[in-house]
Formats: sequence, structure tokens, C-alpha cells
Amino acid sequence: MIKHEQISSAQVHFAQVSVNYFSRPSWLGGKPFKALEQLNLTISTHNLAIVGPSGAGKSTLIELLFGLRQPSAGEVYVCGYPLSRSTAKQRQALCRHIQLIPQEPQSSLNPYYSVRQILLEPLSNIGEAEEGEQKVERVLLDVGLDLSLLDRNPQQLSVGQAQRVAIARALIVEPCVLVADEPTSSLDPVSRKQILDLLAQIQKTRHMRLILVTHDFEAAKQLCDEILVLDKGRVVEYGATKKVAMSPNHRITKALMSAHPKSNEFIKTIGEVSYAP
Repeated sequence: MIKHEQISSAQVHFAQVSVNYFSRPSWLGGKPFKALEQLNLTISTHNLAIVGPSGAGKSTLIELLFGLRQPSAGEVYVCGYPLSRSTAKQRQALCRHIQLIPQEPQSSLNPYYSVRQILLEPLSNIGEAEEGEQKVERVLLDVGLDLSLLDRNPQQLSVGQAQRVAIARALIVEPCVLVADEPTSSLDPVSRKQILDLLAQIQKTRHMRLILVTHDFEAAKQLCDEILVLDKGRVVEYGATKKVAMSPNHRITKALMSAHPKSNEFIKTIGEVSYAP
């Protein structure tokens, strides 16, 4: 059984991982699209930002981390376990160590559950529902929400409130690693700053390791010690945040730094993206 208190046990390792998609079966002449190509990466003690334009391989990387997709080659290890060969019991234990903050919070929250039920569910899944009510109230206050929201449904929440509930749901099992998938992409500028400040506070108070998956370079600079830049499934730049920010080498890194990701300047710089789904 994994010992949650051992922070080193939460190491994430991609060992020469490749993921290929086929637009049609290979036996019909389909050619592979390389969503990730020979990714070799260890995440152990630093907060890491994984940045890149749409289609760079960021979503594929998240799917691999949570066992939602199998690599075409190589292996992904979380807490020392190879995900492709882990048992159901091991995968359940891993839920205590690594949790996801999804990109679209409202669509990820069960519309038929109250906020209380949404937060109690992860505890029930790992067999720790005994002190659930106390933990639910504590984590809701930790993310800056009033306890009066506990009986509301997701459709009664603002986007910013829904994102905070999604963060609380990830935090309630006290993971060692928090994976945030574009956590501010659906937020207005004020809510974006508030969520980034909240994540920074969580890092300090809970001593969690953060893996931030984003195309928002400013968010990466605020929250992470290291930055890995992906483009078309390959790592094109990797290093300390301050060093990469001061002297970027790759054109994709420069584009992410110099332009808002949704601006015409950014699209022109990186060119048209035509990747497989």
C-alpha cells in the first residue's frame, strides 16, 4: 500500500512515452499522428508548468497521468506504479496522491448533486466518509466559499464559484500532487487573478506539488518553478521558469510569452494547427 505521508512517493515519471493516433486503421493505410513523442520526464520536487498551443499534446499527457489513455510506447509511473499494469486497488490508492482540477468546472460537477454531495463523494470513494462533514466545511472555507453554498447545485453557482468547488473537491482527499488543467481559461480577468492567488496560497499552506497544464505563460511564471514547452508532441524547451522567461529559445515559447493566447498575433506566430482529435 502507498504511504501518503511520503512526499517522495508521489513522483511522476514518463519513461520514453509516445502516443500515436490513427485517422483510420493502419491496415487501411492510415498514418500515425504523434500526439506525444519519446517524452522522458521526471516530476519529483518542483512545481512544473506544461505549456504549449492547442494540439501540442497537453491533454494527452493528462489522460496518461490518470490512466485514461495507454501509451503506444514507453510507460508512465505514478508513486512507483506503472499505470498500464496497475491493479484496481492500486489505482484507488493513487487517488489519494494525485487529483485533477478540470478545465471546465461546471461541466465536471454532477448537476444532480449539491455542493455537499460533490465534496463528500471523493471521501466515500476512498472509504473515509466518517468525518466527511467536518472536512467538507473546512475545505470549502479554505477555497474562499461560504458554507451557505453547500446545499446549492452547480447550475446555481457562478463560473468562479464552480471552479473553487472543483478545487475543493480535488483538495479534500489531501493529495500530494495537484494537476490543474487550464484552470483559468473560462474565467474573467478578476476571477482569473483570484484563482491564481488561491492556487499559490494552497501551494504554501498545503505543501503540494503542482503540475499546471496551460497556454497561459503568465500563470506558469506565477505558480511554477520549472516550465516544459510542448509543440506537436515534442519537448521544445525545458528549464527553470526564471531562466526560460529571461531567455526563451524556441519560437513557441516566445509566442506564448509575447502575446495573449487568443490574440491574432499568437495565432499568426504559431501558424495553423491541424492535429488529430
